[in-house]
Parts: sequence; structure tokens; C-alpha cells
Amino acid sequence: MHIPSIPCFTSAFLLVFFSLNLHASVPGKARAVDKPSPQVKRISPVNTASTAAPGQAGYVHYFVITHPDGTLEDHVGIEMEDQRIAWSFPGSGVTVADFIKNGTVESGGNTYKVEHLHAVRPLRSDREMQTLRGDLSRRVAIWVDDETPYCVFRRPDERFCLSCGDFVVRILFPSTNPLSAGLPRDFIRPVGRTPTTDDLLLYMLGMHSLPDAKSRINRLAMLDVPDTLRRDLRDLLQGQLADDLASKPAASARPNSRIATRKTQNRRL
Repeated sequence: MHIPSIPCFTSAFLLVFFSLNLHASVPGKARAVDKPSPQVKRISPVNTASTAAPGQAGYVHYFVITHPDGTLEDHVGIEMEDQRIAWSFPGSGVTVADFIKNGTVESGGNTYKVEHLHAVRPLRSDREMQTLRGDLSRRVAIWVDDETPYCVFRRPDERFCLSCGDFVVRILFPSTNPLSAGLPRDFIRPVGRTPTTDDLLLYMLGMHSLPDAKSRINRLAMLDVPDTLRRDLRDLLQGQLADDLASKPAASARPNSRIATRKTQNRRL
């Protein structure tokens, strides 16, 4: 369901989330004897899901929200231990709500249609996931207790607010500065620009550092993922492939992100 939408990672997120160190680190030398090819190295199992379930605390869930005016928005949230979803939702801000497969949410005096697409385990190692799960409630409570409002783009004179993507990355990658997120360098370096929610999805699936769209399409063929995710990725990667073939000028003309918005414009992280 790769359709134009309002980004859920916004400029507010970009200014805060990416005010961190964007310096690429220099990779150390690997031994030539047993150095695996880059593609083989990245072909590792990924964990996805089509619903909330026990044992999935920390999974990032993707939804499509239909606004009262018919606008579509790609939305992300994070699964809690009790299968509820923590997210920053229009009209409510950062809240924890019951998981919805397909239904409606009343928020801020409006009714939003919500359709669940898929979920992805965000971190590769069991140790990282254990750390996330052990601290998940506290990380979420910080923003819930502060009654952090939702926004798409925050002006400098406005109260601090978070889009859905802004919120999720702060839960996954907290930093000592509450106004920023501590994105991993191996996520930032391959992107080479302001990351988007599409970039986050590719990162979680281990596709972020593959050299081009063609190699990512080949990687997709090897993944066992839900149909909705496969279709979404196929559309995303076909668009990237068209940009690759049309050269960089065309790529720079593309919107900066999909998950960042579903309001006819794509969203950045």
C-alpha cells in the first residue's frame, strides 16, 4: 500500500533527532581471509508480524490512518508488553491505546479510520531487544506523563511536540538529550542525508546499507515477510530503482519520505 501520505517523521523530528552526530565513522579493516561478501553478510533472518502478540514487545507497527477529510497517513507505533500500542496520535499526542487491526479511533473530537499493515522487530540482536524491553515502559511513560502533543511539523515558537515517527525513534534510540534521538551510525552513514521512515524500515530489515535499489529488490525476494509489507517494499524499491536509472537529479526531486506523511507528501523521520 505504498501511497502518497503525510510523513510521520517530521522536520521537528529531523531538527531534534538529527541534531546528533551525523559524522560517519571509519570502518576498521577486516581480515581479507574470512571477510564475507557484503551481500551475504546482510542476508540474515528478519522478524515480522501481522498483528500484536505476546513476546513482541518493542516491535514497530505500521498503520494507515484515514483522516476525517479523507487524507491518508502512514503511521507507526511501538508494541508494549501487554500488546497495546504506544504512539503519537493526531488529536491525542503520545498515548498508549489498544491494538487495532481495522477500526476507528475517536481522538480530539474527530473519528479516524485505522488499518494495521504489519510489524517489524526493530533491533537485530537479542541483547539489544532485551534492553529495549526492559526499559520500554519507562521510556514511553516519560512522553505520556509529559502529555506530549502530536504534530506533523513544529514551528520554532511552538511547544515541543512529536509526530509518530519522532516518538518511535526516541523510544528505540534514546539519548542523553531529550530533544534528540541517538540514531546508530550504521543507520545514518549509508543514508547520507536526512533519514525518513522509509529508511527506518529498510534499516530494520537489514537492507539500509545495500548499494542500490536493485540489490534491495533482490534481497526482498529472499525475505519471508507479510504480503502487505512485501507489496509496500516492492512499490518503494521500484520508485528508488526508477530514481537510480534516472540519475541523481531525479532522485533529489523525490519527496523525502513516505512514512513521514500520507497527506500527498512523504514524511521524514
